Amino acid sequence: MHIFTTVEQVQEFLASKRQNNARIAFVPTLGALHVGHLALMKHAQQIADVTVASIFVNPTQFNDPEDLKKYPRPLRSDIHQLTISKVDVLFLPMDDEIYPPGKDLSVHIDLDHLTNVLEGPTRPGHFKGVVTVVKRLLDIVQPDFLIMGQKDYQQQAIISEMIRQLQIPTKLIRHPTERADDGLALSSRNVRIDPKHRPVANTLYQALQKAKRLQFRKNPKEVVALCSDMIEEQGFNLEYFALVDGENLQPIREWNTSASIVACVAAWLGEVRLIDNEIIRE
Repeated sequence: MHIFTTVEQVQEFLASKRQNNARIAFVPTLGALHVGHLALMKHAQQIADVTVASIFVNPTQFNDPEDLKKYPRPLRSDIHQLTISKVDVLFLPMDDEIYPPGKDLSVHIDLDHLTNVLEGPTRPGHFKGVVTVVKRLLDIVQPDFLIMGQKDYQQQAIISEMIRQLQIPTKLIRHPTERADDGLALSSRNVRIDPKHRPVANTLYQALQKAKRLQFRKNPKEVVALCSDMIEEQGFNLEYFALVDGENLQPIREWNTSASIVACVAAWLGEVRLIDNEIIRE
């Protein structure tokens, strides 16, 4: 595996691959890699000739400084996992490579209808940071494919719309959420779940499955209420449980008004904030 720390290095290497018509797939990460990340790498390898991963703990997408401070950074383990997974390139930049002093990297497009719902109200500035860093990374890597996990559905929807509006020549591919045996969505934050809370951590997944089963049997408002109660009864501090249109992320009122529907949830289990989603209808 090639490890590059500067923009110049990674661009020079990828330019040499493009001369041979190699297709490039890109998986951006914040590190603290787990099985879910490695599944994204495998997906990338199946559709492209060169797989590029990045590890960059982006400070602009953490609205809580304490969350940024606590974010795990097991770099040696991450490099080992990428190496044995036969990833071709790891881009491992410092802050100044992503955000060169004096360079304006602002992305001037209207994404408010996607960023002001679900995660938006409780994480001010988060998606602005995500959009900025992903746009910057796409400009650097210039991949044919961008692989993102379904677990961060809102993030994927926002990046998809950014790519569409800016006409970036990269195809975004959504990879299904990887889960533990009991259904808990795999996340770098899972290591922080208190062992005493772990037995109920899959409640979010169970509630999402319940919502899927109740489609057309009860109206969306009733389903949201039932699933919310189910989560709170297990000791979670629920932020939201919502049934939204899969394209514009706006809440649905009837089952037959949207071509795609997604159930989305965020809740605190002790001191750990968990998110999850389930596609009810493609």
